Amino acid sequence: MPTHQTARRPLYTETTTSQALYLPIAPPTLGTAGAIIGRELYSGKAFIYCPFSAFGDGLPGGNMLIMGDTGRGKSALTKTYVGRQIRLGRQVVVLDTKEQTEREEGEWAALGRAITGKAPVRFIPGGGQTPTRINPMDPAISGKRQIELVRTVVELGLGKQLDEFAGSALRLAIRQANRRAADADRVPVLTDVATALRSPQETDAAAKKRSREELLNDGLEASYVLDRLCGTDADASGDLVGMLDGPTSLGIDLDADMVVFDLTRVPSGGVAMTILVAVIAVFLEEVWLRPVCECGAPPAKHERLTVDTRSGAWQLGASEESGCPRYAQRKRIMVCEEAWHILGTPQLAALLEKFLKFARGYGLSCVFIVHHLSDLDDSAETAAALKMADTIVIYSMKVAEAAATVKRLGLPAWTAEHISRLRRGIALWKVGDIIYPGVQHLLTEAEQHLCFSSGSMTDSTASAPSL
Repeated sequence: MPTHQTARRPLYTETTTSQALYLPIAPPTLGTAGAIIGRELYSGKAFIYCPFSAFGDGLPGGNMLIMGDTGRGKSALTKTYVGRQIRLGRQVVVLDTKEQTEREEGEWAALGRAITGKAPVRFIPGGGQTPTRINPMDPAISGKRQIELVRTVVELGLGKQLDEFAGSALRLAIRQANRRAADADRVPVLTDVATALRSPQETDAAAKKRSREELLNDGLEASYVLDRLCGTDADASGDLVGMLDGPTSLGIDLDADMVVFDLTRVPSGGVAMTILVAVIAVFLEEVWLRPVCECGAPPAKHERLTVDTRSGAWQLGASEESGCPRYAQRKRIMVCEEAWHILGTPQLAALLEKFLKFARGYGLSCVFIVHHLSDLDDSAETAAALKMADTIVIYSMKVAEAAATVKRLGLPAWTAEHISRLRRGIALWKVGDIIYPGVQHLLTEAEQHLCFSSGSMTDSTASAPSL
């Protein structure tokens, strides 16, 4: 037989092919600054991740999406990651919608108490004995955002968008409610807006070239929606009673290292949950995300340093009051458990788009936890939110779900079968454009009892991997 027929032909590869063949050296590390996650199985190296430390070096933003089948380790990863980031000086807010029945509270409550010593901020329909409220009409929310938020509340309750006439009537009513509350030396609430919608002023009607009756009819439906949501003196059964129908509770400390909003008693998927999350998101944007240095001093307490006399460009330098040598925006993390009710609702996805799009300017990393992408619709708002997740963590899924996820996210075809074979506690990470096929999350012994969320289904002799 001729030699050329039996000789081994040379193997020609591209860089990406070579990386697939030699996985132990393929993915570069993310550096040594950040929170320890565990180990990268194919290289044996420690896996350290921090969106703030890795930002700009192949990672354009800090938003993260975590998904996978139930019981694969999503919540445990997020809790340990958050706890370790707090040790690095980060500040965290959690929207907890996942109840642990055996503890009669949300699954983030124990971790929050361990870190801050404070109970979660718990919202209960009807209010309970000690109601916790966030007021959409709170003066801390700027005028334009306040109008946008109240309109969102009405539209979510109505199930459709307001037309121009109704929107104009609502804006006038909000301004009137603020004026009347100021005259009475109190904080306005949503019921004030409902009252103003049913009692428009002649001057407002004339300014809009409408009769008073026409302006009343323009806003009448919106007033009924607010009555249904917030209740009235004759009917206290509104969806938002005890949660959004009064002044903001003084017990909400947004300066704590970790704030847990416990939403487990609010029906998932209902209008109350959707509206409550919308209000919390805007309240956090206006109050929690205010500029502050890592030293605790606001920008005004730091001196301005001119860096270019021709353009007048300047930056913030030292603070004599705190002794801080340079202004550094405090980094924050917002975690959304069971985020399908947020990303899967177009109005909420659009409302949170500002969080996601301008997260870099806020020094913010948003972390969304879902089971599968099939839980989310394919609306333009949801698609836009998914595109802003620069870090994606995928735990084991069934074959069909894995294939659908890979296709929707545009991942390489080989990852579909790989994802379906991942063991518990091991995930595929995509950080920027780099894929880490097997990252094993490890817990310390002290973290296990705070981060384990499957107690009702687990044998008491079972234990999680530890560092």
